[in-house]
Amino acid sequence: MTSNSATAAPALLVTVHTQVRDGVPGKLLAHGFMTSGSTVLVPDPPRELASPWRRYILRISRSPGHDGTAEVLPVAGIGLAAVHGDGISTAAALLTLIWPTRFEVPTVTSTPERITELLVRHHGDQWAVYAELGFRVVRPARKPGPADEWWLGPAFEQDVHSSAEDFSCGTCGSSPVCCRRPAPRAAAPAADAA
Repeated sequence: MTSNSATAAPALLVTVHTQVRDGVPGKLLAHGFMTSGSTVLVPDPPRELASPWRRYILRISRSPGHDGTAEVLPVAGIGLAAVHGDGISTAAALLTLIWPTRFEVPTVTSTPERITELLVRHHGDQWAVYAELGFRVVRPARKPGPADEWWLGPAFEQDVHSSAEDFSCGTCGSSPVCCRRPAPRAAAPAADAA
């Protein structure tokens, strides 16, 4: 399901940088998009974004044609998920912000099954998947050549799924209904033998 406000709100341009000092963005590392007011998804992140020892900062602004205001927010934490299976090989970094953006982020809900279906159809292209779900994404220019699959190394094997559905569940956590599966039915109590 997609909220009607998803198409009315301007897209947000999100860039991830190293943090030079408090509140000052350094080198541009990657582009991403807001999946909620306090989370950003970065498709196929560079290896530099996987360091637990670095501080990162986001620059968030409205798409061209809107006012030029921007905000800079620090990243509180990063989760990594990847998939190498079901004919797909891709990764995502899910960044959590210290506090939410002041910009409007449309609410879009989905299910792991729907994201999996779209991942397979779009051959792992997360920009296309989330745009089809109704997120206002602004795809950066593509770098020539194949994507760097640095996350396939042994240091990140705990983050790599062999199933597109498991990957989908690991990256769609910003939706209030995504990845909530019905609880297994409790077994009926056994009748007491007389």
